[in-house]
Amino acid sequence: MGEQTAHEKIGKLRKWLHLHKLSKPVRLIVVGAAGGICLVAGIIMIVTPGPAFVLIPLGLLLLASEFKWAERWAQKALDGLDTLRDKWRASKRRRSAQSKS
Repeated sequence: MGEQTAHEKIGKLRKWLHLHKLSKPVRLIVVGAAGGICLVAGIIMIVTPGPAFVLIPLGLLLLASEFKWAERWAQKALDGLDTLRDKWRASKRRRSAQSKS
């Protein structure tokens, strides 16, 4: 499975949301509001019931479509998820090998 950078994922998100059709000031307001709401709601859902693990990355990727600081955070988050996935797969392979022997 090909791994994508945050920049590539953001490009797909911008295209899907048709953000390129909006003027820059309007786009900043729309993206800032939508991304901020998703991010804040996700952070609140860490301590309350809800899909925080979905809303936080979504809000971060929305914000990253217009703001460099959010793009850096999104890339760090994606790198961390890749590391966790690799560790999980390695432990899964070890358990599988141990059960076969």
